[in-house]
Amino acid sequence: MDVMKAVSAIIEKQTAPGVSAAWLHGGVQTLMVAGEATWVPARTQLRSGALYDLASLTKVIGTTTVFLQAVDEGRVAVDDPIRRYLPEFHQPTTFRQALTHTSGLEGYIPHRDELSPKALRQALISQLRVTTECDREVVYRDVNLLLVGWALENIYQAPIQPLIQQRVLTPLGLTAATFSPAPSRCVPTTYSPEAGLRQGLVHDPKAAILREHSGSAGLFASLDDLIRFTEFAFGQRQSAAWPRAFATILQDETTNHLGRSLGWDLREDACHRLWLYHTGYTGTFWLIQPQLKEALIVLANRVHPQPNLAFLTVRDELVANFMAAHS
Repeated sequence: MDVMKAVSAIIEKQTAPGVSAAWLHGGVQTLMVAGEATWVPARTQLRSGALYDLASLTKVIGTTTVFLQAVDEGRVAVDDPIRRYLPEFHQPTTFRQALTHTSGLEGYIPHRDELSPKALRQALISQLRVTTECDREVVYRDVNLLLVGWALENIYQAPIQPLIQQRVLTPLGLTAATFSPAPSRCVPTTYSPEAGLRQGLVHDPKAAILREHSGSAGLFASLDDLIRFTEFAFGQRQSAAWPRAFATILQDETTNHLGRSLGWDLREDACHRLWLYHTGYTGTFWLIQPQLKEALIVLANRVHPQPNLAFLTVRDELVANFMAAHS
């Protein structure tokens, strides 16, 4: 499989204006920065080093990593109920259930995207209930990692985004990664004549409201930042901040073998090797196999000028073919 040719299909099929990608294999980095940053209101060139709205990759770079640090420090255990650290949350959900998206939490919050930060947080804590999906089905929901983040806020006495900056981004040397980027450095997301171009402002509505209290989305980072994080996952870099608990991340952590680790999705190739996998709504996705020291990182802005559903088909085909080629 020609990996970068397959990645370039994202541009060729016009499912995103441009793409920044890295294939790490055999100690080699194969990089690609191609296409455009925007189509409207004007066409602009995509530059190397640009920052992307990572969307849900925030969950695994940031919140999951801080949680694993807390496990290392003995401050929390995977099967602790979240309410032990977040007393206003009354459901029996454990960190394991939240981090594997098997919590079964569900509920409708009217006018959710119009609430104040305090009201949205309170609604997400108080208005969701555990359903029969719990431990029986993976249902991916942002609230799971928001709850983990709020528990970590109480453990460390600081908002989750500054915690991620202080405990992950800075000590690991992810120097471009930030929750408050200079807009001019960012690849834009949406555009409409009414709202204009969204650039340097998080796309996710809940994260936009919750700001520094969002552990589910909000991080902007460059391709180089994700490469560096991946090298820590490979064991090629060392830092006292890198969680020892990450060494056991490559295993199914659900109670009924549903194929999720803590924070990360798991994909199995034909040789029965597990890969860490995660996607972001804006057009980001990431595959890591720590033992093979192989990874694929793809950053795109498929929500420009508006979300492109065809991108998801191209992405899923690419991931399937990439996995097949490594079997």
